[in-house]
Amino acid sequence: MDATIAMLSPWQVFQDNMRPAQLLLNVFNLLNSDDKILSEGEMVAALRDLIKASDEEDLMVIYNPIFLGLVREGARLPRADLRRNALCGLLRQAVVASCTALETYLPALLGANLSVVIKARGRDSVPKDDPDIAMQFKELKFSLDEGLRIMTMPNPEEFISTKILGAVNFSYLSGSRGVAVVGKLLGIANPWQSIAQRLEGDANALQKMVKDTVGRRNDIVHRADRRQSDPGGKQQIINPSWAKQAVDTIANVCKALDELVSSAVAEARGDTSEDTATNEQDTT
Repeated sequence: MDATIAMLSPWQVFQDNMRPAQLLLNVFNLLNSDDKILSEGEMVAALRDLIKASDEEDLMVIYNPIFLGLVREGARLPRADLRRNALCGLLRQAVVASCTALETYLPALLGANLSVVIKARGRDSVPKDDPDIAMQFKELKFSLDEGLRIMTMPNPEEFISTKILGAVNFSYLSGSRGVAVVGKLLGIANPWQSIAQRLEGDANALQKMVKDTVGRRNDIVHRADRRQSDPGGKQQIINPSWAKQAVDTIANVCKALDELVSSAVAEARGDTSEDTATNEQDTT
């Protein structure tokens, strides 16, 4: 297989990693019956007859507006595992998966485009006195030898890009700041304002949602969804509507960022066909 064909775009990488989050939300919706799990009645009797189950076999029927499911005794699945409190674990894992998708997408997007932007914009590719950039790369240093090597390289942008990407591997691109850093390095002066404009939303609200989602992921992964301020307290309640909003916000923000970067990189290359480039990346 041709290596170019086999290589996935950053957006395709994001979609592949985001798919489990959407699947978990969908499975929750299928199995959620508001704890009304049937084990007797006309519907259970009809299904018992349909599958030729004996009168002694315990059956559980999950029934809601979009799903009808029958769990047989041989599944050895406790009724408690199908109640809403237990199913909320699916929502929590959807939040975790969406943050994983974000945190794999940002460095992939940067790696695919940074050298192009550096070559086109030179010193202007790094915003001056920007707090997000300064915080993200406060440990990044070039040695004297590296500085001298850059002076003699035919394509110094490749070396600089690799150095920055190496720093990213240790400094962890995540959350609203990660989105801002990647956007700024790839030629978007004010990423969150540009993303909000594209989504016809409020920049502060979008940033807060992403920040809250990443914070909630940390609570889920490190404290079984207990607050950092009260790790020994009660598990936080998670609502399906909030989980869906969190997952959808990350998906929408990343899609908007992908479109903005595609346009910025096309402009840096002097290519006016950025709309076509953007459409080619969209495999939804």
